[in-house]
Amino acid sequence: MSAIGQVDVSFWVDLNVWLDTIFKALYVVILIALTGHFFGNILSGRVKRRFAKWEWPHHEGPPIPFLPKFLHFTHVFSMIALALSGLGIRFINNMPYGSREPLKWIHYIFMIIVTINLVWRLWYAFMSSRRDYKEFAVTKQDIVTAPKVIMYYIFVKPSKPHLGKYNVMQKMTYTIFAPLLILQAFTGFALLDELQFFGTNMSDVLIGWNLGALVASTSMAIWIMRIVHYIINWLFIILTTIHVYLSVTEDFPAFLNFFGLSFLDREHAAHEEHGHGEEDHGQSPSPALTHGD
Repeated sequence: MSAIGQVDVSFWVDLNVWLDTIFKALYVVILIALTGHFFGNILSGRVKRRFAKWEWPHHEGPPIPFLPKFLHFTHVFSMIALALSGLGIRFINNMPYGSREPLKWIHYIFMIIVTINLVWRLWYAFMSSRRDYKEFAVTKQDIVTAPKVIMYYIFVKPSKPHLGKYNVMQKMTYTIFAPLLILQAFTGFALLDELQFFGTNMSDVLIGWNLGALVASTSMAIWIMRIVHYIINWLFIILTTIHVYLSVTEDFPAFLNFFGLSFLDREHAAHEEHGHGEEDHGQSPSPALTHGD
């Protein structure tokens, strides 16, 4: 018998149902907010300047190497597969057809890929010869300029300060992603109570002797891990949705570059308009783009 079957699950099932309701409603609110923001981009003329005139931010420094782009692409694809398969596993019992087993295998495979990808990316960021962790570090100047960045996104200011490759909101998002991924990987492996190692299962190895002892049983610890895993899954869905939206609407050429579609970037137009985009590069942009700064 699975360890989960040894506890009264009614409370945890009810909690899952409440989380379903909360996160579904929150995701609808996020989609409505992003739709409203896009209309704001249209009304403010940003869409026309970007997609018609091809005025996009200028990125300083050398081009991004192949490895981080490859890892980024692999990560995005794997996270989408994990989110969809995870939700399928959660809701498959409410469907008139289908089985959890294929979805579980998909989830397990991409869980391993994401874990390897995470370790590889952290090694690249901190230990490789081309380590780039400093590009994601939030500096004092980032914090000082954060209000201006926020005001740009809510259309109070027509431009945002440019300090480097990423603005403070991007840096904070990437910084949050790393610990969330580590926690998600841990909780995911902790749920593998059916995976046996030398007579014991993964759940006992990871949480049975610590959290299980604290809450009186490994079965209870598994449910706690399941709830945490489910919450983080939704957080990733929400953050990834916002991230993709902002990547497309705020820096579409970089989005194309990351996915190997640079041939679609009208680079010549970007060079012609260099210094007249919406980023403040320390030069003297046109008054129309600096009004309100």
